[in-house]
Amino acid sequence: MRLIDKLPFLEPPKEKYSLLPPLNKLNIPFLGKKEKIVFPFVVDTVFYRGICFNNKYQILLKPFEKVYPEETTFEEVLMHFKEELRELTAQKPKLFTNTSFGTYIPAQFGLVKIYTFPKGIKKSELIQSIGLYIQEEISGNFPHTEVLYSYDILDRNENEPYRVLVTIVESEIVRKIEEVFEEVGLKLDVISYEPVCVINLGLLKGLPEPFTILYTERNKILIVSYRRDNIIYETFSYLFSEDKITEDLLNLIIWDIRNYIVLNDIGNIYLAGIVTEYEHLTEFFLEKLPIFGIVSIDKFSERYALTYILGERLLNA
Repeated sequence: MRLIDKLPFLEPPKEKYSLLPPLNKLNIPFLGKKEKIVFPFVVDTVFYRGICFNNKYQILLKPFEKVYPEETTFEEVLMHFKEELRELTAQKPKLFTNTSFGTYIPAQFGLVKIYTFPKGIKKSELIQSIGLYIQEEISGNFPHTEVLYSYDILDRNENEPYRVLVTIVESEIVRKIEEVFEEVGLKLDVISYEPVCVINLGLLKGLPEPFTILYTERNKILIVSYRRDNIIYETFSYLFSEDKITEDLLNLIIWDIRNYIVLNDIGNIYLAGIVTEYEHLTEFFLEKLPIFGIVSIDKFSERYALTYILGERLLNA
């Protein structure tokens, strides 16, 4: 099933994708040779944005973003993105001839978990157990929603237990995005999941494990903690604005985040995303939370961190 990026694994099924490991572990044979162009993008409830660059990291299309009012729906933003995509392909048809496209599903439309199984379990029993766990997960979290799921057995030493990464997303969101591409006459190559892209960001930047990233977006603050045998994450709703800060509201959200950090014994926290573009907001977060450092992508504005990471994923697809 072509669906979700995943962590490095031992025996990859041919039809599935792997999550991006740190750059020093990548084998990139095409760099300096044939040009590869990637177009990662994201559509969410109050914005869409995209970038386009090649394997030499040359920007081939000016990074773009459009922001909408709080009451806008995902479907409305997606339709506006379709028109933007249609205009871009009409203006630059040659650019999109051999381009790889990818997106990620926002956190609210899915989940990701790591399951641990005894090291001595038989492969047939392992596969059967994974299936049962996934069905329980779907019944508990998506009882009335059609979903797509994918899983991978993660890399391990011989004496370690099996670790299995499971990703589940709502089918309807995937279908709507793929239909937009079909209508424009393009093919969508990779679909990922937002918390997985946040983990990718930490892996790509070589953060020491375990690590936690507090990723700030226009409509949320997403905290993702990656440990070898566990992934935990939580979304805190917050509508970001460049013009003003509702400091009282932000203080309440940060109070909730601090409680979440304490309750889950989370450490090694890094700040990333849109607020790091603004010095006063960055200082506000650094003063209020036990943040160890800032994760910066350098090549683009920080709001494009996850789309850039997805672009790296596309370059290595």
